[in-house]
Amino acid sequence: MGVFFIPFFRKDDIMRTALYVRVSTLEQAESGYSIGEQTSRLKKYCEVKDWTVVKVYTDPGYSGSNMERPALDSLVNDVIAGSVDMVLVYKLDRLSRSQKDTLYLIEDIFLKNNVGFVSMNENFDTSTPLGKAMIGILSVFAQLEREQIKERMAMGNIGRAKEGRWRGGSGVPIGYDFKDGELIINDYEAMQVREIFDSFIKGNTLNGIRDIMKEKYTNKYSSWNNAGTIGKIIKNTTYIGKLRYKGKEYDGIHDPIIDKETFRLAQIRYREIERNMGEQQKSPYKGKHLLSGLMFCGNCGARYFVTCCTSKKHGTYRYYKCYSRDGNREMKKIDGCKNPNYRLEVLDKIITDEILNLSIDKLEIEKIYKKDKENPNIKIDVLNKRIREIKKQISKLMDLYQLGFIPLSDISTRVEPLQEEKIKLESEIESANGASPDLTTNEAYEIVSSASDVFSFGSLEEKKTLVNSLINKIVIYKDEIKIYWKFC
Repeated sequence: MGVFFIPFFRKDDIMRTALYVRVSTLEQAESGYSIGEQTSRLKKYCEVKDWTVVKVYTDPGYSGSNMERPALDSLVNDVIAGSVDMVLVYKLDRLSRSQKDTLYLIEDIFLKNNVGFVSMNENFDTSTPLGKAMIGILSVFAQLEREQIKERMAMGNIGRAKEGRWRGGSGVPIGYDFKDGELIINDYEAMQVREIFDSFIKGNTLNGIRDIMKEKYTNKYSSWNNAGTIGKIIKNTTYIGKLRYKGKEYDGIHDPIIDKETFRLAQIRYREIERNMGEQQKSPYKGKHLLSGLMFCGNCGARYFVTCCTSKKHGTYRYYKCYSRDGNREMKKIDGCKNPNYRLEVLDKIITDEILNLSIDKLEIEKIYKKDKENPNIKIDVLNKRIREIKKQISKLMDLYQLGFIPLSDISTRVEPLQEEKIKLESEIESANGASPDLTTNEAYEIVSSASDVFSFGSLEEKKTLVNSLINKIVIYKDEIKIYWKFC
């Protein structure tokens, strides 16, 4: 059996070995992946190697797509504490299905703490240059496998949505139970939902409704502690018999809780609250800079953040930077993104100038709206076609590598840009499939009409409120900056 091995420095003559075992719910029934089967094979491997098993860390029913697993947390803590010399898994994707998380655990946790790592099922040794290079390649395979699973699940969810059926899983709307594949009205919770809509239409605030509900009721998710939950309920079309999936709305087969007229009146008031700078029920503009929370990388999909730099020529200055270039690990999408940085004052001026340009002539808003709405289905078809082409290219490259026609050194350099392009295209489709505009063109023009005064004399909070009232997000590409307006 092949072995994936990371060299280490043993602390004594006893090889203190930790076994990590994980199965998702789907995999529990698959041969060779059960908890017992994995554990048995790992223990036999330790017997052959004369390694001492000090503990078995088990995560049953946990997905490998994230790091929020109790046994994994315990393992990491024990590694840092120096309680083990070696970590052994049955297969690399048992550790994680995420390329970023796999490399983080191996390099920043295990190796940093002088702990070895072995995967039984992979046929290489990372003590060699070739083996070290294969760490990233194996992770790419695992990531590709996960994406294929997600794609199959998404197809199933789309099919259910077209049939008018709830997709299932977590997040069942308050007011319904999910039984036998269908949404069934929960009378107790439905009463609460109706009270929320009634109270909101009569003029109560989200915070006020939250306080009332918290005092009187509970729901399937415990108590009413968050005004944001109230807002989500008011905007949720499930309550009028609709289902939304991937930006598209379908007629559901479930019974509505709220009539359409009540829902319409609630949406009118909600939009008024969102647009009213003095009556905001939420605070989305807590960032310290004009464009905080709005900017995303067009290369990898990560957010942009503000950081500082000091140079002899320019002194200390601030600039916007992609998290994947150099930022918080949890915020990264890929390692080493090359998307450009922007001086804070330069990018702020670009965006404010675009808004001021709209304030000069209402026709500019109309032009942007019409351009965005031209042949949207054709645009989506083109983007989907390119995504299919990229998937075929990646699959072909993997096949050629496995057959020995492509050297290892070529895989990462050829697959990574394809994956990055795919992320960009999927972001474009998501935007094109988005819901109806938050603002009409008339409402947008009403907001921009005050832009000159606000940008000239207003406080930072007033400027941010205006910007956030008009813009959903700003995507930074290598050669362009794209603004996604709320009136498109």
